[in-house]
Amino acid sequence: MSLTRANIEAVLVRRCGKLLTAAALDGTTVNGTNADLNDPIGSALRALGYTVASIVAVADSDLSTVGAGHIDQLLDLAELRTLESIQGNNDQVDVRSDDTEKRWAALGTRLEAAIARKRDQIVARYGEVRQAIAPFAGGISVGGKETVEADTDRVVPAFTRALHTNDHLPSPQEQDL
Repeated sequence: MSLTRANIEAVLVRRCGKLLTAAALDGTTVNGTNADLNDPIGSALRALGYTVASIVAVADSDLSTVGAGHIDQLLDLAELRTLESIQGNNDQVDVRSDDTEKRWAALGTRLEAAIARKRDQIVARYGEVRQAIAPFAGGISVGGKETVEADTDRVVPAFTRALHTNDHLPSPQEQDL
């Protein structure tokens, strides 16, 4: 089975369709063109370490490299991002009537609880997913450096600072003479 954008949209609409519709987002389209699910799908892919050719149009080819072991995690992370998008859209709606305003407030409360629950589920199932909670741009961490230095089986680098000095040229001290 190959993973397609339409497959992912179908699952996300089944999980969040009514909430998407309530927040004036597309909660019905599942043919691979749902613009409101593009960001959640792309975000989930990037959180798992995959790349997308375009951040505004995730394609089936972007999903083709997803391993079978990441499909459920991809769906859960995309659902989390979908809930966050719904919450963001819900906050931007300007409501005038008292009854409608109360329903939007109740939806906001439900969304906060659903987001917290989904985050807890993700951590319980897959462990802490750093990229999903806070982006990591790379680099050398102190802990990583200390781990490498403490490894007794590591091979010490063979280079030194003075490796590329030219013995045939006079040193700066000799040039002053």
